[in-house]
Amino acid sequence: MSTVVLRAPFDPISEAELQAAAKVLKQPEVKTVILAVEEDGIADFAVRMQFVKQAVRPYRRMYAAAACDVSGIRLDDALIDSERIVREGAFRKAAPGIRKTLAEGMLYLETVVDAHCKPHRASHSRSVADLCRTLANAHGLDEDKAWKMGMLHDVTKAWSEEQGRALLEVYAPEAVPLAPPVYHSFTCPVFLKTVMGIEDREILDAIRQHTLGDCTGPLSKILYIADKIEPTRGYDVSKETELAMKDLDAAFALVYREAEEYRERRMDG
Repeated sequence: MSTVVLRAPFDPISEAELQAAAKVLKQPEVKTVILAVEEDGIADFAVRMQFVKQAVRPYRRMYAAAACDVSGIRLDDALIDSERIVREGAFRKAAPGIRKTLAEGMLYLETVVDAHCKPHRASHSRSVADLCRTLANAHGLDEDKAWKMGMLHDVTKAWSEEQGRALLEVYAPEAVPLAPPVYHSFTCPVFLKTVMGIEDREILDAIRQHTLGDCTGPLSKILYIADKIEPTRGYDVSKETELAMKDLDAAFALVYREAEEYRERRMDG
């Protein structure tokens, strides 16, 4: 009987890695499997160690340890690459015990945005997220939830029209007749729910409503406003920002009206 030590960053531990460890544990000569967490990673070491501890709870003879304390076998590159896939948004491919933690938290969200958005879009998303947090604070709303919706609101914007339409035909056929530039506000909530496991209704609704402006709650209005007036837009929004800090409804009405006027001017040539 022996102990097998498997090393990896576990950043975070994926379902594929956990299954590989479970397969080793089934070998007759193996008594114990130790998952050794390496020091370097995007997430803090303590966080990754806790993830591994959560993941191995269903297994009586599988444990977590720091890689600096034990020597062992490093998992192959393909398995370790499965961590990257999780970090880039496929939270449902994480080890089952940590999926809910990832979906409900904010870890790796910037990695998700960088993986799915071009640099200028990622910069816009960060700026929107920061403004959403500021406005949420001013109005006594959940700042973390506001930041999260701001970060993620454009993660499917780079999809092709064909890709967006194909998904909408299944999940939101009522959106198919809309203009393709707004498809992402409908495909994004589907991606967040089905791929990332995010089910927070306020976040999903806010993202769904951030292009058409059919906002049903204060967080939706915050995202709509922030998307239009965040600082990287490059024009003077001091009036709108000051108003949004004081009166959310009035600011939403103003920004919505300005957006409609802008669209009309473009249509008129």
